[in-house]
Amino acid sequence: MGTSIIAALLAIHGQTAVGLVFAVIGTGILAVTLYGLARYRSPRFLPEYMGPWGMFAMGVISLGSAWTAISGDSLYQLIGYLTGGLGGFIIALNQWRKFVGSPNFQWGLALVVPMVAATNAAQLGFIGLGRFGFILVWIIGVPVFVYVYFALMRRRTTIPVLLGHTAWIPVGVVGQSTAAAQLLFPQGFGLAYATVMLPLGAAASVFALYHQFRTVRAWAPYNPAWWGATFPVGTMSLGTHFVAVNAQMPIFDLISQIFLGVLIFNWCLCVVRFSFWFCQSYRTGKGDAK
Repeated sequence: MGTSIIAALLAIHGQTAVGLVFAVIGTGILAVTLYGLARYRSPRFLPEYMGPWGMFAMGVISLGSAWTAISGDSLYQLIGYLTGGLGGFIIALNQWRKFVGSPNFQWGLALVVPMVAATNAAQLGFIGLGRFGFILVWIIGVPVFVYVYFALMRRRTTIPVLLGHTAWIPVGVVGQSTAAAQLLFPQGFGLAYATVMLPLGAAASVFALYHQFRTVRAWAPYNPAWWGATFPVGTMSLGTHFVAVNAQMPIFDLISQIFLGVLIFNWCLCVVRFSFWFCQSYRTGKGDAK
């Protein structure tokens, strides 16, 4: 997800050669993931595992968009939409059947896939499907995030240091829906939507940065939640870019580039933490073998 959206954003902002490197990395990650799914048949397609399935679907969508942004060939985006995008509707509805544990932002991972797909749908000309996905996420996804925020305010749940980066997840729906609104609806509605949502996204980003700081300061053990600080930041970059195009205001493209810079920083941070974990696991494995 995060790697692919970096590739797409770099291409959008004129750095196609560098974006190509990230697209190749993203393709490698997809290949490894598909191999793992085929070999281990895990995770199962049950409501309690829809979070990982949602990440997988959004990764496929993002990778298709990245290759289209780099090559100019919409076939890649179409493949991503027909697989991850349409599959995302099934994933989201399957998640809605059951939520496991105390309120947490991971509940929303599967629910936001149709919003990610909505932007692609608009770019491919599937306006009706895109609007359906946009509205669906507002019905089944946004209320879940609001519920989790209220649960946090009332101290009915907490965000563990280990999972601090998951605080970025709601930011993703703000950025992605802002991008989708610019492409799916008339200009006036899209800009009005951005006027409301972007300040909310900024506030949610400050909240997420606080929890990210806690996690990084503690150098929490590596887990997939670390990557939660990548894709949502990318959606804010994407959303502000399309606002810049729609409103003809270059300042928003500057903001988009700032978010892209934060995204790349967070991506590098995740790579460093993964590398530490991988090397430690390798040394431990060699020690056990002896």
